[in-house]
This record gives sequence, structure tokens and C-alpha cells, in this order.
Amino acid sequence: MSKSEKKDIGAPIVRVHQTKEIKIENPLLVFGFPSAGLVGTIAANYLVEKFEMEQVAHVRSRFIPSAAIFIDGILKHPFRIYADDEQKLLVAVCEVPIDEEGISTISSEVLNWAKENGVNESVILDGIPVQGIPRERKVLYAAEEEKIPELEKIDGIELLQKGIITGIAGALLADTLTNDMIGFAFLTPTMAQLPDPEGALKILEVIDKLYNFGIDMTEIKKHAEEVKEKLKEMAQQVQSMKQERSGKEGRDFRRYYA
Repeated sequence: MSKSEKKDIGAPIVRVHQTKEIKIENPLLVFGFPSAGLVGTIAANYLVEKFEMEQVAHVRSRFIPSAAIFIDGILKHPFRIYADDEQKLLVAVCEVPIDEEGISTISSEVLNWAKENGVNESVILDGIPVQGIPRERKVLYAAEEEKIPELEKIDGIELLQKGIITGIAGALLADTLTNDMIGFAFLTPTMAQLPDPEGALKILEVIDKLYNFGIDMTEIKKHAEEVKEKLKEMAQQVQSMKQERSGKEGRDFRRYYA
């Protein structure tokens, strides 16, 4: 285990350190975590950047691996919470995976803090890992019963009929059921091992439809296209290598039996 991966033994079990006062009535809380395709963290960080959101809190815990996070050359806590008064929005973004044994405690503590700050609704942005490049770029949702009628009105999204959401995302959704808070999630199929800005874009488009934020998607669309082109090039290179190998094997086979 490297130094950056070791637990911070001196850290509390979980503590939300609020550094600035929050004066937002009934804010929406958006969560982004480093799961499949980094869809959640890409989307959450994009919201922070586009709305020039202000950091108002961070989460410290012995279950969050010690890591140095630099953004534009500035050192940041790995689990941060931002606020935007105008959009009535809070965004919680974590850049590192949370230890399994601490997931439940962190979820409970963060949601208690959120409730104290007037949050009545929270949404998880996440990816569903698939092999290869997803053929369909659809967005699925999982929600508490009272939220479904509102989400059914949004074009281009589908209800996730059955499944299990695990990790910190699953813990937060489970805790909202008993925390007098509406919880739901937007998910999209994504490549498991590579950053997927197109997946993040699809989820952000749905968020924009639902809350009329007016998010400028120009930069993330450009980034998504660049990644897509690179993936196409990689796929073509792999296919060429396979064809060359197949041709070589065929020549070797004929030579052997000639």
C-alpha cells in the first residue's frame, strides 16, 4: 500500500467540515463519485466549473484514502461540497474511492448534514459498466415512488425496472428512504475502464431538462467528440492488428502444410 493509499489514521470516523454559511432554501444536492467511466465525477465537476460554484464544505474520514488532489494547481480535499445560491444547488464530488467498511457511516453523516442545510432532494449521477463502447446512449433512472411521475415526463429517459445499486451511491439512496428526503439516480451505460465524457454529457442533458439550469454544454460536447474519435482510432488499430495476425497465421498454416 502506497502512502497516498493509506488510511488517515488520525482522521475522525466521519466529519463534514462546513467552512462557509449556506443560505439556500431547499437546495438540490447532486452527488458524483468515481465509479464506472468516471461519469459522476466528470458531470459533477462540470457543474462546479460552469456555474463557478463556491466550496462550502469538505468531508474528512479515516475511510477516505489520503490523497493529494490538485485542480488548476491548487490543493483540494478529495471529497468536497460546493454551493450556488442562484441555481439553488449543492454539488458533492469525491475524487477517490471510499473504503467499503466506511460507506454506511459516511452516507449517514453526509445526509444528516444535508438535511440540516435544508436539502429535501438528492440525485446520484452514475455509470453502469458495460464491455466495449456502449451502442445505446440512453439514460436510466431509479427513484422513490413519489418522484417517478415527474421523471416520466422527461423525454429520452427510461425507468430502471430491476437491479441493485451498490457502493456509496446505493448507501445514499437507501438512506434517503429513511431520512425524509427524496432520493433518485440517473445512470447511463459506460465503458468501465476509461473516462467517458459522453456518458456524463447525456446525464447532464437530462439534469438540464429537469431543472432548467441552462448548462452550457459546449466544452463537454467537444471533449466527448475528441474521446470518441480517439476510441475509433484505437478500435481501427486493434482491428488491423487482428487482421494482420490472422493473415500471418494463415500464411504460416499454408507454409507448414505445403
